[in-house]
Amino acid sequence: MSQKKLKSSLVISLVLILALSLAIITVVYFKAESMVVDFLDRKLPHHVQLEYESIDVNVFTGDVELKDITVQLLNRDSMLVHTKVEMEALALNGLSYWQFFVKKNIDVDRLNLERPIVEHYQSKVLPQQDKERQGVVQLLKTIEIEALNVVDGQLTLFQKEEDSMALEAKKINFSLMNAKTGPEQIKERIPITYGHYRFATENVFVDLGPYEQLQVGTIILDDGDAKVKDLNLRSKFSKAELSRKIRTERDHIVLNIPETTLDSIHVGFKNDTLSVSTGPGLITKPVAEIFRDKLTDDDMTHKKLYSKMLRELPIYIKVPKVAISGGRLLYSERIEANVAPGQISFDDLTAVLLNISNRPENVTKTTVAAEANLMDHAPISLDWSFDVSKINDAFTASGVIHDFKTGSINAFLESNLRARAKGTINRMYFTVSGDAISSSGDMKMKYEDFEFSVLKKNRLGVNKLLTAIGNLFVNDGSNSDVDGFRYGSIAVERDPTKSFFNYLWLNVKEGTINTMIGKSEKK
Repeated sequence: MSQKKLKSSLVISLVLILALSLAIITVVYFKAESMVVDFLDRKLPHHVQLEYESIDVNVFTGDVELKDITVQLLNRDSMLVHTKVEMEALALNGLSYWQFFVKKNIDVDRLNLERPIVEHYQSKVLPQQDKERQGVVQLLKTIEIEALNVVDGQLTLFQKEEDSMALEAKKINFSLMNAKTGPEQIKERIPITYGHYRFATENVFVDLGPYEQLQVGTIILDDGDAKVKDLNLRSKFSKAELSRKIRTERDHIVLNIPETTLDSIHVGFKNDTLSVSTGPGLITKPVAEIFRDKLTDDDMTHKKLYSKMLRELPIYIKVPKVAISGGRLLYSERIEANVAPGQISFDDLTAVLLNISNRPENVTKTTVAAEANLMDHAPISLDWSFDVSKINDAFTASGVIHDFKTGSINAFLESNLRARAKGTINRMYFTVSGDAISSSGDMKMKYEDFEFSVLKKNRLGVNKLLTAIGNLFVNDGSNSDVDGFRYGSIAVERDPTKSFFNYLWLNVKEGTINTMIGKSEKK
């Protein structure tokens, strides 16, 4: 063949190849949309129903966009819908058709979900007949997404009653990098692997049961670092309404926390148990108001100490440190129907909690060191520690009170004990060790000019007879050692129907009485 004919043949071949390529590209371009539609129709599992208003496919850029989408998730063994999703748009950018049609993988540069609204009905989720773990959905392809974005989403979870909301979160914005899952990964407890992520939401509402609810202004998670703003936990009812609704005593709670931070949150599994570990946390300026109506029946259920609560959690936790700064705690009780409850306050509250952990390998005690001003003037401190692994719930606690003017709690004493006090406790030291059954310890006090008055039943005057008898047994502080201290001992049996702080208070009360009326000899 001559060189001229060879060149002509090459030109013709190139033209034919180019024409064929253009024809294939043209066919693929016009067929791509129907191919994607066919894939969605055939490959989505039967319990995932997808509808959309329109679809746009660009074969050159690898972009796929669906608009006005509705997704329904059904139970695998029935046609009962438990989850509904409505979305303005779903856009895939940079879809690799080679990976999609040849290698059977879904490889996407970016996936954007625009304004998804998710409603989930917990009561409509039926237990699976097949016990084998199948994951959220069954996948036949590996899915890789370099960047996933959710823009202005909303999530609502309903309880057993369809109109009863368990949780709501608005303005959900979420970004996730290098997300990957596949047929096997989807079956795991953590169904995807991922890189950097950021999550933010506003106006969060959580129903905590019949009596309390939680509202949060903002939650931000950035690669495991969390910031929570404007947390508000409160009783659903007024104090009077709550008392009418409950059968046994229950605290009326109002808790406000302007900001909480927690670093380096990591979620995983240790064997088959969920495990959550974190870095240090900070709770800023919490204010808690707690009221208890003692006119209701006592709650006689067994109360666990904190060590047992941690030990019996269904998950593992490990938090090295939580600090509390600038807090305030107010506590009041109603003892009689026509008597206004008195209040005790702990102001300028700071605390450091170390080693909050129930991990099996944990060998370090959990410790709490707290300081506050009792009734806004008397410095008070508490050091408390326990070992989660100790089955007997052993603990130690010690505390100090300085310059406490006892008259500052007369409103509380009058309503609760029908009594008044006068005098100053210059120093009080106590040390207690105990377990879930009993405790013992010592106390020493330095106080002056102490007087105790018992009021009449109408609280309008002093019962002089009972006051005189009481003061016969109470030393005014003058009979003390050379340093001005009196000494007492502590021995208390725990009431298992009461909380740890009631247990601690019984120890302090026992030590105070023993110190004031005892022989005050140092052992």
